[in-house]
Amino acid sequence: MSAIRASPCRPLRPARCSGARLTFRTSSDSTAGSAESHSIVPVTGAWTESAVTHDTRPSLSTTVPGTITGAASVSTDCSAELNASALGGALGSATSLALTSSGTDSLRIWSSEATAACRPQLVLTFGDE
Repeated sequence: MSAIRASPCRPLRPARCSGARLTFRTSSDSTAGSAESHSIVPVTGAWTESAVTHDTRPSLSTTVPGTITGAASVSTDCSAELNASALGGALGSATSLALTSSGTDSLRIWSSEATAACRPQLVLTFGDE
């Protein structure tokens, strides 16, 4: 008869968000790319996609977890690294991010209505605490 040895179980430790990246694709519009930088900021006010207008736009955080630079070409896959700790409070809930800029040229990216390959995505990496 063989003896079965029990190994002590390691307690589960909560994982922490150790990295965050926004991936997106610039649109195919001839003016989609931007030579300027654009800040990525959390949205703090309530909004709905069907009702938001310039006059009803939600408020934005003053925290800037990331910046988009180098998205100057049209129809190009891009990404921007984000400060994961700045997004930590949003884990486990729905969150919205906004792009802002004080520049004069626009950055046009595909939205959630685009094909799956073109939609923006927030990619989170988790590791042990």
